[in-house]
Amino acid sequence: MMAFLHRLLTHCGGWFANWRTRRGTGEGVASIPRELQSSEVVSRLLYTKSHFSRPRNRPKPAAFDPSPYNELSTIHTTGLSHEAIWGIAANTLGDQPGRDQIHARADVPVDELLDRNLKAIRDDNPFARHALVLGWPQPGDPNQRKEQWKEICLALSQSPRVELVIPLVPIAR
Repeated sequence: MMAFLHRLLTHCGGWFANWRTRRGTGEGVASIPRELQSSEVVSRLLYTKSHFSRPRNRPKPAAFDPSPYNELSTIHTTGLSHEAIWGIAANTLGDQPGRDQIHARADVPVDELLDRNLKAIRDDNPFARHALVLGWPQPGDPNQRKEQWKEICLALSQSPRVELVIPLVPIAR
């Protein structure tokens, strides 16, 4: 029996040590999606300059458009430093068209979303701290849906509590 345990520990010891280390940071552990509370913050990454106004220091309504999937991809940033947020953001860059630089981000208090009957769900998929903004109105008439979404996006872009953060230079891979 001892020989078996010794072989098992030798074979799996590295994996177990890594798992224990990651477990403390929340990485590597399966995450159960959870709804974020009103006191928390999510950040919307802006991959194009056309999604914000530098002179006005505001995101534009298009930055919050949930099309085509009826959801808005964000990062759960509560409690993180600017450096940590930009580090997570850099890991979202990829080979997809339009995903080679991040020009800014919009920090949105979750209660701004709740005020518009939306909710933020942290799912950690496809990366740690990923969150989706869900609950966008779904009226039967596509024109009515588009109009309601535009109203929500406009309200978020104009909210004084939504902060536009622009790095000194765009974040790139």
